[in-house]
Amino acid sequence: MSNNTISSTETLTNYQPEVIFLEEGAEAYLLAQKVLSLLPNVPRQSFQDMTTLTEQMRASSYDVFGQGKKILALSRFKGDFLKKCPGISPGMVCCNYYVVNLAKNCIYDCSYCFLQDFLGNNPMQVAYVNVEDLLGELEQVFTQYPDRNFRVGTGELTDSLALDSIVPYTASLLPFFNRQSNAVLELKTKSDQIENLLNHSDPTNVIVSWSLNPQTIIDLEEKGTPGLTQRLEAARACLEKGYRIGFHFDPIIIIPGWEEAYRQLVEVLCDTLPIEKVEWVSLGSFRYRPSLKTIIKSRHPDTRLFTSEHLPSKDGKFRYLRPLRNQAYETIRGYLKSRSDALSIYLCMETQEIWEGVTGKTPRSDEKLDQFFDL
Repeated sequence: MSNNTISSTETLTNYQPEVIFLEEGAEAYLLAQKVLSLLPNVPRQSFQDMTTLTEQMRASSYDVFGQGKKILALSRFKGDFLKKCPGISPGMVCCNYYVVNLAKNCIYDCSYCFLQDFLGNNPMQVAYVNVEDLLGELEQVFTQYPDRNFRVGTGELTDSLALDSIVPYTASLLPFFNRQSNAVLELKTKSDQIENLLNHSDPTNVIVSWSLNPQTIIDLEEKGTPGLTQRLEAARACLEKGYRIGFHFDPIIIIPGWEEAYRQLVEVLCDTLPIEKVEWVSLGSFRYRPSLKTIIKSRHPDTRLFTSEHLPSKDGKFRYLRPLRNQAYETIRGYLKSRSDALSIYLCMETQEIWEGVTGKTPRSDEKLDQFFDL
């Protein structure tokens, strides 16, 4: 195990990379110039080709995924930014989510993170600086489909806000989405880096959502992340500013005493925030591809992720047994509904059968969720 692994008590609130790799030509973009101005004392090196640089870094790293968090590469993305959520799988209900991948890798080190496998050969924190190209692409798509509602997220291959103090994507994204009539931006995060959001004057068409777990699970499995209190205080500040907010209980991790741990989580959430003002809460169980299990056990030997039995589902991912998942969803949903019966709750990456078994309905039956979901 690498000596660069983040400890369970270390919170990466004021992250700075050890070195910046700057792709030749990237310095012409305004975002790159901003990043460099915010990190004037960080050593920088230029490079020509991302593939060559990646191979060189892989050859010099022991824990590629862990050490890569300390290196920031500023590059240009040369493909299409906007994509349907790649989490869509056979037999699973689709929530019509779109993703924009502005960055790769994450400064946090959650034990269950699929990026350990998906980006296992990516030994860097990569930030794409050609935001102008992204906004042009989004403008074209949103204009082409004026009758379609787009929910666009930036938190698939990274945390949406963890690096926003030094790579301020929100400075460009927020004004753009403020002007849209058929699109909202979801910033999905575990971070408390919300200064740029609070300094922005217009919260229109922006939803900030936090991934939540009981503090005991945060301590065990979400290394480097702000604690539950910090996340909820950040959410309250954004709500008071006028942003719409949401929460993701995902992944739900079933450990001994999970019922009481999640009951307390719901109580803390509802005592901290006016739950009736929350846009939605999603529920999703711990799931993983077979190749990830070995990586998790190697990088996180103290994990409690595998204390229960898992079986492969229709999409090839391993999940808790269906009765156990149902019990977890029904229990946590019951806690939430007891505090706000009107709260919109949806299940992430689950079958229609489980949807109907847990909620008694499909997303089409929920007026707030209907505009996004597609069965």
